[in-house]
Amino acid sequence: MIQITQKQLIEQLKTLKEIEPRKEWALLLKSQILAEQKAIPVSVKIKKTIPVPFPEKKAKSIGIMDILSSVFFQRKLAYAFTVVLFLIVGVFGFAINTVPGDLLFPVKKITEQSQAALTGQTSLKQEVATLNSRINDLAQVAKDGRTDNIPSAISEINTKASELAKNLKSNLVNDPQTIKEIANSLKTLADVPGTDLTANPDVKDLYQAVVQSQIADLEKTTLTDEQKNALAQAEDLYDQGKYADALEAILLINK
Repeated sequence: MIQITQKQLIEQLKTLKEIEPRKEWALLLKSQILAEQKAIPVSVKIKKTIPVPFPEKKAKSIGIMDILSSVFFQRKLAYAFTVVLFLIVGVFGFAINTVPGDLLFPVKKITEQSQAALTGQTSLKQEVATLNSRINDLAQVAKDGRTDNIPSAISEINTKASELAKNLKSNLVNDPQTIKEIANSLKTLADVPGTDLTANPDVKDLYQAVVQSQIADLEKTTLTDEQKNALAQAEDLYDQGKYADALEAILLINK
């Protein structure tokens, strides 16, 4: 076996660098490479979508039909507003004659509050007027025999009597005329047939507040002997808790 030294192997590798391929083979290889490059597309064309602007709208000219349509639309609105206004007036008109327990009675209460605000009534005057209205409602219900409405009417009176009693107890009232109006309203309430509310806690509190105010006012007034005796009787009834009877005695003095 022929042994090759390292030096000889290096010399043989150097000789490989000097080997050149044949000219015919080199040309054939070059032509094959160029043919493959032509088969691959150089670039890919990408279609770009160019947005087409919307055509500008021409300004629409205003014709006679457009004007007529606008006029008719405005008239329809005016007619609709008029109808609604008549309905509202009609509802408020019907509500005036309602009593507690009726469907439109809340509208009547709103009307009363609005009128009081417009006339500038004080809270005391407003409460007195409202209580008087509720007492009149109860009297009308009892007169007409509308028994289904009586509980609602009594409930309204209790609420207003309680509010008015609190107002009288917390504020010193120096208006004898107002106190007299309350006393007359309570007298009307006592005269309503079939509805004795003198023992009702809310109404009783109002009786007490009114009688107490009336006694204090009469004690500052010059009275005849007969009036003094009536006042003493009213004070005795007040001490016994009989406020309705005490008020009756006071009303006799003020006649």
